[in-house]
Amino acid sequence: MKKIYLTVALSLLVIAGFAQKRNVNSAYNESWAEAPNFDNARKLIAEAMVDTTTANWVKTWAAAGLVEIRFFEVELAKSMLGSIDEATMYNALKNSYNYFTKAVALDSLPDVKGKVKPKYTKEIKQKLNDNKDYFYYGGGFFFGKGKDKEAYEFFNIYDELCRQPFMASLNINCSDTMHMQSRYFAAVMALKSGDNTAALKALKRSKDDNFNGLDVYNYIAYIYGQNKDTVNQIEIFKEGLQKFGADANREEYSFMKRIINIYINRNEIPKAIDMLQVALKAEPKDYEYWKVLGSLYYDQKDDVNAVKSLEKAIEVNPDYADAYGEIGRIYYNAAINENNKSNDIKDNLLYRKAKEEVVKPAFKKAAPFYEKALELKPEETGFLYNLKNIYYNINDGKNLERIEKLLNK
Repeated sequence: MKKIYLTVALSLLVIAGFAQKRNVNSAYNESWAEAPNFDNARKLIAEAMVDTTTANWVKTWAAAGLVEIRFFEVELAKSMLGSIDEATMYNALKNSYNYFTKAVALDSLPDVKGKVKPKYTKEIKQKLNDNKDYFYYGGGFFFGKGKDKEAYEFFNIYDELCRQPFMASLNINCSDTMHMQSRYFAAVMALKSGDNTAALKALKRSKDDNFNGLDVYNYIAYIYGQNKDTVNQIEIFKEGLQKFGADANREEYSFMKRIINIYINRNEIPKAIDMLQVALKAEPKDYEYWKVLGSLYYDQKDDVNAVKSLEKAIEVNPDYADAYGEIGRIYYNAAINENNKSNDIKDNLLYRKAKEEVVKPAFKKAAPFYEKALELKPEETGFLYNLKNIYYNINDGKNLERIEKLLNK
């Protein structure tokens, strides 16, 4: 009895398998009918896709792709005569690609004898080649509708088509303008939709095209920044500087400044100083570089080079308030240090001598730089507070009163 039951079960399974294959064949044939019933064809294919007997049958996926691409072709023909649902039309094209690529993968598997004998790949690649440009147009359509994710998918498929191994014999030119554009547009659409992983993949493809090259490098750097990957961010900036030269330092890109800022934020001051020196060889008139270099030297306790660099900034731009203020800060802090040391002197005579001969001259040295900085930048209260302290320490009542009035305004 058990044996009979098993035989019946196997028979039912075989019958079900034949039924699903019949559905696939019907759907395949339906797509070529003069007036195809696409709804019925899709229903039959959908059942076969999930049935265990046909889910991994190459013809299931080849037929599914053919149904979708025939739907696209029929709708495209209609569009020449009147309005249609373009989103549905283009989505059918996208579905055809997804189904066809699965079919090709299955078509490439060896048979029971270990031989690979593709049955559908030739027809699939011809269909995709005939309609390939419409993937690009589909990207443009969805971009125009503000659907960034969908636009990315179409631009990306268009680019993938020229890279697919099964399409190689068609010799599609991956370097033509449309393909370069598709790579770039795919990246931008992925970025806009928030998919940084897909964007980075597309940007890396696009990097060597010299199509909007600086923007590509800038976007890659942006993604690395979002990922907090400063190592690769620095490398892409350096590569961009090497490739594009001075253009990479235009205000909208500022690759060199951004490298320097990364080093500063990572507290790698010697590396930041090295990069500033490289930058100043190329742009010796950049007074901001000189000012930052001076500040970094000061952070490294190299007061001599700090002041020299700041003086260079002033030489380039005599009206650069921040450079005057920074020199004032260096001298002011030195005066504070001297003042603190004098406060530790126990001998009253030596104490007064230190105040008159060391501390006061140190404060006086800072005053003219702060005064010049204040003249150029009168809204900066930091200069006023330090000047107030300077004039207090050197007993200059007149200037102290002037500064206090300015502070009280």
